[in-house]
Amino acid sequence: MNKKILSLLFIFFCFFAQISYGQTEEKRTKIEITVKDGNKTITAAVRSATVSFTRNSTLPSKDPLDKTDPKNHYLAIDFEKQSIALLSAFAKNKNGIDGELTMTDTYGKTPSRKFEFKGATLDALSDQLNGDYSSSYFSLNCRSLIIDGVTIE
Repeated sequence: MNKKILSLLFIFFCFFAQISYGQTEEKRTKIEITVKDGNKTITAAVRSATVSFTRNSTLPSKDPLDKTDPKNHYLAIDFEKQSIALLSAFAKNKNGIDGELTMTDTYGKTPSRKFEFKGATLDALSDQLNGDYSSSYFSLNCRSLIIDGVTIE
C-alpha cells in the first residue's frame, strides 16, 4: 500500500513540476519586424511570419511610359499584439516602406535570420479578438526581398 501511495505522489510531483516548468519557459525564437517611418523606427513583436515569392507569368511591359512595378514578393505576418504605430506607418505610406524581419534564437544555438524588404505595402489586414486570445495579421506585397544577403529576383 505504501508503494502505491509513494508511486502516485511521485507521478503527481512529476506532472506538476512539468506544468510549472512549461508555464515559465520563455520562447526560444524571437521574431521582430522593424520599419522606418520618417525619422522614427518602429519595432513590433511577431508570432510567426511567412515569406513567399512567385514569378509573374506575364512579362514586364516594353512601354517606357508604363511605370507599374510588379510586386512578386509577399510577407504574411501574424503579430502577438496589434502595433498601432506600425499600422499607421503602412496606412500613411502608399508608395511602400522599407524594413526588415529578424529571427533570433534566444539560446544562441541556431544562426539568426534576416529578411529585408523594400517598397512593402499593406495588401490585407485581419484582426481577431475574443476574451482569451487576440491576433493581428498583415499581408504585405514587396518590391524586392533580400533573405540573409541573397536578393530574390
